[in-house]
Amino acid sequence: MASEMTDHAPPAMRRAAVVSGIGLGVQLAASLHWTPLTFILSAAVGLPLVLAGALMFLLAVLRIMKTKGAF
Repeated sequence: MASEMTDHAPPAMRRAAVVSGIGLGVQLAASLHWTPLTFILSAAVGLPLVLAGALMFLLAVLRIMKTKGAF
């Protein structure tokens, strides 16, 4: 029988999800009324936030793997 998962996401992963979510929200809001200005907003604000969130997530996973002795 499988046991319940009691491990919660570390704060670093939650922060990465929030940053990525904000970036995706900016991109979604910009795409509702597509103009040159909203494209620039999406590319200059939304995309870097999504990339920063992905990098934060990757670093959090690597940190967890290192503490668990995965490598």
